[in-house]
Amino acid sequence: MLDVALVSLIEDLIEKAGADGVIEFWQRVGENLANRIGKEAYMGWTSFNVAVREGRTAYSIEGDVTPLTDMAIPDVDGDVVGYIYAMKQCCYYPTAMRVRYTVGRLSTADRAVAQEYNENFHNIAWCNFCVFHERFREEVAKNIAVAGNPLECLLLATRGFDGEARISGKNLAKININPEHVRALLRNYECVYALTMRGARLKEG
Repeated sequence: MLDVALVSLIEDLIEKAGADGVIEFWQRVGENLANRIGKEAYMGWTSFNVAVREGRTAYSIEGDVTPLTDMAIPDVDGDVVGYIYAMKQCCYYPTAMRVRYTVGRLSTADRAVAQEYNENFHNIAWCNFCVFHERFREEVAKNIAVAGNPLECLLLATRGFDGEARISGKNLAKININPEHVRALLRNYECVYALTMRGARLKEG
C-alpha cells in the first residue's frame, strides 16, 4: 500500500512542481541516498563482482544485479577496466502492477516526467523513477573504488513494461559495444548498465 501511496504523492508533486521540478527532485534524492550509503573499496574486479552477486554493494538496494563477467570492458591497452551489469526485473515493476490492480492504470503525469527527461537529459527513461535510478547509480559509482580507482556508471539500455527497448547510443559508443548485442541482453534483462574505472582510456567504437 505504501508504494501505491508514493505513486499518488509523486503525481501530486508533478501537478504542483511540473515535470522539470520532479526531475530535479529525483536527481537530488538519488545524490543524497548514494552519499548516505557511504563509500566502498575492493581489491579488484573479482572481489567487487562477488560482492555484487552476494548483494553486498550499494547497488544491491535496487534488487538482484548480475555481473556479466563474459562482457569485460577493455581499455586501449587491452586491460580490463570494467564490466556490464544487468537486472532481470525493474525494481519498480511490482509497484507498477499494484498501481494497475488498485487504481487501474499508471498516471499520464508519470509519462510526462519520462518524456521531459528523455528530451532534455538522456533518452533512456520509461517512468519517472528511472530518473532517480540513473542519478543514484552515477553517484554510487563515485563512492566505490576498485583497485584504488573510483568507478563511473553508464546506463546502457532499458526495457519497458510494454517490451519496447530504449538503448543509449552515446554510452554504447563510449565502451565500444554493439547495440544489437545489448538488444539481445534485453530478452532476459530489463535494465543494463556498465561500470568502468573513472578516467580509463576506453577504446571507443
